[in-house]
Amino acid sequence: MPQPIPFVRWCGLAAMLGGTLWVIGNVVHASKPRGCIAEECAIRTMRETGALEGILMLLSLMLFVVGAAGLVVVTRRSGSFGKMGAAGVLIGAFGVGVLVIAGLIQALFFAGDFPLMPGFVIPGVLAMILGSAVLGIAVLRSGVLPRWVALLLVVGTLAMLGFNEQTWRTLMAVPFGAAWVAVGYVLWSGVGTPSVLPTARVR
Repeated sequence: MPQPIPFVRWCGLAAMLGGTLWVIGNVVHASKPRGCIAEECAIRTMRETGALEGILMLLSLMLFVVGAAGLVVVTRRSGSFGKMGAAGVLIGAFGVGVLVIAGLIQALFFAGDFPLMPGFVIPGVLAMILGSAVLGIAVLRSGVLPRWVALLLVVGTLAMLGFNEQTWRTLMAVPFGAAWVAVGYVLWSGVGTPSVLPTARVR
């Protein structure tokens, strides 16, 4: 079993921490009273994002970027990153960037009540989901990580499609965080990685 390079190990730690903070933040948010959806908001208040979970989400998103960098290094060194992997990284990074910028604007200038937030969150989350799913498929095809880890990343990402921060479906984000914990552990430890990296390229 090859030993992971130091940079990849640090990226793995970042991914594990990011996934843990992501899960905690969403569980905290889900513990709040149910909010409203569409017409319900005329008679019911929305569930607002508090400072704690807002900070946890921002930190986890930035840590995911670091974790993804380690994933890219491992896959590229195998010669099997390809156009699919590059597209996943670019799309996912765009989505994370939009979410981080929107979160900072809301926290710094609007005291947690940025009226244009949905216009940032919806495309940002969709881009993050698409990018992570494409990256997960590229990693799955490359074979540089255990198959179950790559599958967990894809499934956890697709589970985000059912996410709604106003209801119990906030918890649909938990598998995404758990997937990044698993990815991070494998990057940090090298456990389950193949002894001979494949040479075929993913296209």
